[in-house]
Amino acid sequence: MSTITKTINKNKSPKRLSDSTQCYLLISLQIIGFLVFTIYPIIWAVSKSWFYYNGVDAETSFVGWENFAIAFSDAKYWSSWIVTFKFTFYKIIIEIPLALVLATLLSKGRKGSNAFRSIFYLPNIISVAIVGVMVSNLFDYFGVMNKILSALGLVKNPIDWFANSSTSLGVLVAGSTWSSFGINMLYFCAALNNVPKDMYEAADIDGAGKIRQFFNITIPMIAPVASTILLLAINGTLHVGEYILVTTGGGPAGTTNTVGSYLIDAFVPGFADTAVNIGYGCALALITTVIYSVIAVIYSKSTKKLQNIY
Repeated sequence: MSTITKTINKNKSPKRLSDSTQCYLLISLQIIGFLVFTIYPIIWAVSKSWFYYNGVDAETSFVGWENFAIAFSDAKYWSSWIVTFKFTFYKIIIEIPLALVLATLLSKGRKGSNAFRSIFYLPNIISVAIVGVMVSNLFDYFGVMNKILSALGLVKNPIDWFANSSTSLGVLVAGSTWSSFGINMLYFCAALNNVPKDMYEAADIDGAGKIRQFFNITIPMIAPVASTILLLAINGTLHVGEYILVTTGGGPAGTTNTVGSYLIDAFVPGFADTAVNIGYGCALALITTVIYSVIAVIYSKSTKKLQNIY
């Protein structure tokens, strides 16, 4: 009797889902969001690249490779690439060394280092739009920066920072570096903490100074991680767009437009003119993606040796 009862109770008990099924259920919302907000827009944009499309289905027409042919003679698009590379170069040569130096100083276990890490990281959590507004107000003709320079007697008249492309680009680089160097500093801190301490002790015994230890031990030991940090920094800088629009709007006369800001301002509904050819913008976005991919492959090939220094 007891055996029959146990069998009945066992059959009535609910079946437990497998571990893999539970895992998929937990991440189902993320998967749906990825498909809806990432994969579908990509497929939609690629499909529209071969069409004239201005948002009105009745006026949509197939144009084949015409959009791509026009792209190669688009002076504004290719000039925005020059600005993008200049912006990336100037920012990276400032941001990465700054992050590494600060990480080296803060990884020594000095008093208050944790507080400084938090302070340096805080700008990274601020919205890009807010950073743009802050920078544009800070360097405004009647802004705080000009007031400080005037008070110190460094300038007689306020500087119009956004009047020419050189000073505008310098302001953009400064604001973007302030916003993002903190996260790279934390990455470097994590890498430095994984360097074996006995290597420094052996170097001290051999009489190696701190500078020699830094270049002969620290740099080679963190090289694999540093290559990844540099890749992330380059990738993030190449994709910058909204920050440019909020800060300078691409001015003066479009000379500070990066590829991202140019595509958003010229072809994204809500920013662009109502009659713009969105299909052409999709073609430019596809070309941009290919260029990004080529840059990533070239970088990966050129830094492959850094993975096996030690």
